[in-house]
Amino acid sequence: MRPYGYVAYTPEGRRRRGVVVAESETEASEQIGARGLLPAEIVPRGGGAAPALRRRGFARRIDRDMLAVFTRQMAVLLSAGLAADAALDAVQSSASAPSIEALAAEGKAGLMQGDALSEALGRGRELPPYFLAAVRAGEHSGELAAVFETLAEHLETSSAERAQMASALIYPAFVTVVALLVCGVLMVTVAPEIVAMFEAAGQELPALTQAMLAAVAVIERHWPLILGALAGLVLFGLASGRVPALRARRDRVLLAVPLTRRFMRMAAAAQYLRTLALVINARLPLDAALRHAAAVLSVGPFRAEAEAAGEALRRGESLGRALGRVSFLHPVSRQLVEAGEASARVGPMTERAAVLAESWMRTERKRIAVLLEPLSMVIVGGLVLVIVLAILLPIFDMQAMVQG
Repeated sequence: MRPYGYVAYTPEGRRRRGVVVAESETEASEQIGARGLLPAEIVPRGGGAAPALRRRGFARRIDRDMLAVFTRQMAVLLSAGLAADAALDAVQSSASAPSIEALAAEGKAGLMQGDALSEALGRGRELPPYFLAAVRAGEHSGELAAVFETLAEHLETSSAERAQMASALIYPAFVTVVALLVCGVLMVTVAPEIVAMFEAAGQELPALTQAMLAAVAVIERHWPLILGALAGLVLFGLASGRVPALRARRDRVLLAVPLTRRFMRMAAAAQYLRTLALVINARLPLDAALRHAAAVLSVGPFRAEAEAAGEALRRGESLGRALGRVSFLHPVSRQLVEAGEASARVGPMTERAAVLAESWMRTERKRIAVLLEPLSMVIVGGLVLVIVLAILLPIFDMQAMVQG
């Protein structure tokens, strides 16, 4: 069995896209025809090329909002007592988005080939590492429904927070773009006229105006190079999320900056503790929990520390002492885990530590979002002031010259 993507048409001539799971292209065509559609194109999906693509970092991504919908559907169906393959089949048949339908179909095909659910879901899609680690832990413990329920809540909360952040940044971004456009128009249209008048009068321009005109001249002469540099930065940012070598270089640069280092430590702590809580509550041994939690970290130094903590636990150290090697964890979080270890409530206390780390991260994001608006206004206002002064100063000098 393997998934087949198709393009088909309804009897009314409307185009439809979707995914079916079949033994062959002929069977896939029969399934599409049974849905009352006329197949126009059938293409195999997933398969043997997918793991190679994942190793190179080019597996297809799925939108986090769609992943949250898929996870919630799986949580409901698994809680109702359906097996994983039946739940995937139900999600596929009722999917309202092609990405969800494709993910369910690829997962079902992997299950029918003998893969575990975590392997089947991650075969052709780039899913978050903590997601696959949690599903893997749920398979080992037999608590898949509870794991999917927790993952659904986490993804839904994260989606709501990202939407709030995006809404908070729309206004300052809009004002910044408009202000930059106005400044560009002033420098391109008004400034040359003033320069021409001063040249005709044989007068020297003010120093501020000369500096601004020199900057504009540099931009005009080297705009292809500047545009290429910006495009290169964008491409590097996109590629660094997929290519391990580039990601390591990016992380080294970001860790050298205090502000980004702080955010990276907080994000790693929230992700690590969330995965650790999921796996521990799924009733897996602590050494397996630390191994799964370390696997979700993408920053090399942080992952090395987490793996060292797992090795220390396997050597016989306590969980709290082992986590002392993880520098990005806040001392309060470690104290909560140590308290849970002492009271035989490691799972609930680790969950509380994860909630606390996520709360700190959420508060820091909101603080930055609140500061970005006035900060962007100050920066843009200062830029506009400089450009307006660069244009007005020659006018004032010209007025004084005429009056004199």
